[in-house]
Amino acid sequence: MKEAAIWISGAAFAFFATAGAFLLLANLGTGPSERNLTPDPPPAESGPALELTLTQDRLASLRALPGQEFEVGVRNAGDEDLSHVNLTVEVSSENTALSDARYYRENVNELPAGSSVPVRFYLDLSQRESTMDTTSAPPAPEPPRKVIEVRATTPEGESAIKTAIVPL
Repeated sequence: MKEAAIWISGAAFAFFATAGAFLLLANLGTGPSERNLTPDPPPAESGPALELTLTQDRLASLRALPGQEFEVGVRNAGDEDLSHVNLTVEVSSENTALSDARYYRENVNELPAGSSVPVRFYLDLSQRESTMDTTSAPPAPEPPRKVIEVRATTPEGESAIKTAIVPL
């Protein structure tokens, strides 16, 4: 019996010593910092140098037809000239099960600092014919909306993205 009591007290001591060590280590990492941290100063360039503008009126006038004119405003808000601004417009269905994305690309060769230019795209927003057998599928209550994503990138590393969802 004496041996069992020694074993039990030894196991209890080992358990409490291990638990205490873990609690001590856990408390070491959760205490507040002793030094006063000053925030990093804001970067010299406060905003993006490349900005995209989509007008609400133009988005509202889009219809499910081919050859829709779509204008995007591109502005260089930085203090350095930008070259080779690549613009990509992706038009896809809101229904992610449909793989009907269409891509349109344009390029602005030079965009001086502080200036803006309009870029025109001619989008095909008509519905593509489905290759699936729709005899067993129930009709959709309304056609899915189109997602228009405009991306602008430069070789200098500037980029901007604008997204709009358009009911057609």
